[in-house]
Amino acid sequence: MNDNFEISLLSSGSDFMKKGYACIANNAGKTIAVITVFVTALVLFTDIGFAEIGSKTFTSTMAIMLISSYLVYFSMEDAGERLGEECKEYREALQKYKDISSKINGEDIEALRDFCDKYSLSELAYRKSALLMRYGYSIEEYKRYKEMGEVRDKKARKVFKKAEHLRAVSISPSTLLAKGKNAHESELKSPESSKLITLILKLIPCTLSMSVTVSLILTTKENMCVATVIDGLLKLSSLPIIGFKGYASGYNYTRCGVTVWLETKARLLNAFHKKQQIESIH
Repeated sequence: MNDNFEISLLSSGSDFMKKGYACIANNAGKTIAVITVFVTALVLFTDIGFAEIGSKTFTSTMAIMLISSYLVYFSMEDAGERLGEECKEYREALQKYKDISSKINGEDIEALRDFCDKYSLSELAYRKSALLMRYGYSIEEYKRYKEMGEVRDKKARKVFKKAEHLRAVSISPSTLLAKGKNAHESELKSPESSKLITLILKLIPCTLSMSVTVSLILTTKENMCVATVIDGLLKLSSLPIIGFKGYASGYNYTRCGVTVWLETKARLLNAFHKKQQIESIH
């Protein structure tokens, strides 16, 4: 009885926290507006001046604020992505994708590769047809242009050249079967080749932060007053704004972008699976 109560209590607390974080992400714009109003109110009670660009004070403050902004933004963006993975839409899309991808066996890879090639070509043909229809031309007119090579109508020639420059979408079995965001061009390509570059890119913010921290020399400000405090608060106010933007960006990226991406892959794999079932019957 007590165990069930504790589990229920922890589950309720977890759901409450998730709803709270989601509320923050969804209302980031309002939060930023409130902070902006607060900062503006602070500024109105002081004399406004700008530090000379290139001066020692401007350069050092700018360096600190930029590095802090990058660290806050990317940290909060990553936290927002993790929160997005807890939303209902993402979990449902992920489950659908896992269910259908588990039905694809090793012997299906070659057929899936052919399916991907045909899909890329059909998708390209659709985009060309849609582009031509949008400007009032047919696919037959485009084919005649390809055969003749020239068209007197300048507008038609411009549209046909635009259609000619369209390229097929790159899609492979690894694109559809890889759960992660980074799908390699070949399903046999080892991720080891890009591991070092990925690690270096992740270490850049930490390296910048460490270089500033090591070289930083702090001295207390003389004649501390209300204006000095307000000046510090004004500079710090940009960090929560950037943090909220990063948090909302990461959350919406996972909830909207990645969710749609998983649903699209699930639909393609489902179409391939049904095609294989029909072919096996015949």
